[in-house]
Amino acid sequence: MEETFELTELQPEDLETVKIDSLADLDSLIAEKFNLFVRPYSTDIRAALELVAWDLENSDAPHFELFRVEEHSLPGLPFVASFIPNGVWGYGETAPLAICQAALFRHKQIKFELSVNSYSSEHP
Repeated sequence: MEETFELTELQPEDLETVKIDSLADLDSLIAEKFNLFVRPYSTDIRAALELVAWDLENSDAPHFELFRVEEHSLPGLPFVASFIPNGVWGYGETAPLAICQAALFRHKQIKFELSVNSYSSEHP
């Protein structure tokens, strides 16, 4: 059975927006929403790839893409990830952040806003 992705069905008001003050809070949100152990999903690519495994195990039509395209991305956010073919992308300064954003959007209809100073304050 092939899952279809109707992006027009999801309206902005259908998304839950969560303000995140730290990467640790993002890791906790990921663990809670996906019923996973708390790990550094936002900073460790191996941990973030657990979200890809989750997609493979829990989706009727698993799909994952990850690119680093500096010239075609948003300024300062060279990594793009998606769990939807030809669909919505998660952008991030790092690959793990892009994966987290894409997974929360696709599977949980959550958009997170990370405080501007959160990343730099935790990563010298």
